[in-house]
Amino acid sequence: MLLRLLSCLALACVATAPTGCIVSGSPNATGNLAPLVDAKAVAVAEQVGGVAGFGGTMMDGYFNHAEQQIHFDSANDLADSNAHMTIAMRNNSTQTCTFHVAYLASHMGLDDQTEDAIVPAGGQTTIEIPCAEMVGMGSLETPGAVACQLANGQTVDNVMSVPAFLGLDYQCGQMYQFMLTPDTNDLDNDGDTKELIVQSDAMRMHSLDGGPTGHMHGNGQGMMGSHMGQP
Repeated sequence: MLLRLLSCLALACVATAPTGCIVSGSPNATGNLAPLVDAKAVAVAEQVGGVAGFGGTMMDGYFNHAEQQIHFDSANDLADSNAHMTIAMRNNSTQTCTFHVAYLASHMGLDDQTEDAIVPAGGQTTIEIPCAEMVGMGSLETPGAVACQLANGQTVDNVMSVPAFLGLDYQCGQMYQFMLTPDTNDLDNDGDTKELIVQSDAMRMHSLDGGPTGHMHGNGQGMMGSHMGQP
């Protein structure tokens, strides 16, 4: 009876996904984790681009171009629970800033994990985190959340901290960078080139003509076309 009850509970758990159940990252649940991580990845990717999304209008068309490349189709696509990655945070401002790293490592659960790092003015700090399927700042699913807070209390949002996806932007064991810097290229198109933004490697790479592996869109164009080229 006990075994039958446990089996029924397991089936009920799968049926209610992705709302809870497989949040422990139990090895026995690995076969069911991939579709839940995939659903989360799609939800995150759909927040990239557009007026109110990660990357703003500079990232318009992102999901249409990257849709096939952000999926987690099987357990083989998930982050290695025994691997790690390095997050580098560069502070190009004149004040110390506390960065709020957010990531999803499915073997630790399906909710965002967070870790803060204090970076001195003009300096860089690195932290090691478990290899994760997605990495961002402040929140993976909330454009406009606080990415970092300066020593004077000023906050900088995460709109230009475009979330990154395992297999598309990085691999386990690699370094991934975020940078607090003046918006000299006016990436948010508000006319202010002196305000501070937190920019991710994903934002920079997606904006380059050719992009990283898998981002090329046509001959010599970035994934959003030649209009995405950045100096």
